Amino acid sequence: MSWVAKIINGKPDEYTHAKLVKYGIGTHPGPRIKLTLSKTSIKFKADLDQEKDILRGYLLGAPRGSHKVKGMIITYADRQEDYARLNMPLTWSQSKGKGSPVYKTKVDEVAPIEDIKALFDVDDPTTFYLLSINPRDGTKPWKVATKTSFPKGGPKGDEDESDEKDPVFTKGSLGRTDEMLRYIIDTFVPDFKDKIGPKTKQIVIRNNFVIEDIVIPKDSSLSFSEKRRLAKKRGKLIRLVTIDGTDHTFEYDFIV
Repeated sequence: MSWVAKIINGKPDEYTHAKLVKYGIGTHPGPRIKLTLSKTSIKFKADLDQEKDILRGYLLGAPRGSHKVKGMIITYADRQEDYARLNMPLTWSQSKGKGSPVYKTKVDEVAPIEDIKALFDVDDPTTFYLLSINPRDGTKPWKVATKTSFPKGGPKGDEDESDEKDPVFTKGSLGRTDEMLRYIIDTFVPDFKDKIGPKTKQIVIRNNFVIEDIVIPKDSSLSFSEKRRLAKKRGKLIRLVTIDGTDHTFEYDFIV
């Protein structure tokens, strides 16, 4: 279940909390995803904070065998020992200077899909998998391409829909099977299942967050960054989902 789906289902957790840390009081455009469905493929274009769920979908349905995987893993906790237990060799670097440490490793391997899946078995809320992946033998339509650095700005909330540019952080294509379609719907549009049918061609999802209140821990022993990380947020998730040109809007309250 994606971190957005957890809000929709009324079960936000530490993964949801970690994604909302960057939002202050006010209205903020959240991650978007554009899905194009054909008989054989599910094409996607998505903003940052959707890539992990897309990669999990790829690993769920991609053909067995070896795959090319390249990119970065970035995490905000020292978890080198967790990754050291895996088959894939990774060399980590730690950021220097003020602020919370950031740990990064480059990935450039051809590996069995089981070894790539193992990377996600040690996932945590503040780890980012900025990975591109495709079958070694070129089997189509399977491909995920993800940028390896964070965008300087998120999607703009004041753009007209007609002028809005497509998301570009993660894009590619998954093979369409019943299992893969269920995964995509459950992950990105669980609240619109009844509006998606066998003839649906395109789904565009826009998530917006309204932060109404922030409750900051009063513990004086905590640093500013720790208080910011632990602060509880109350607000609304407003979703505009366009299915084959028809708009649908739902709202969800959350405290996390």
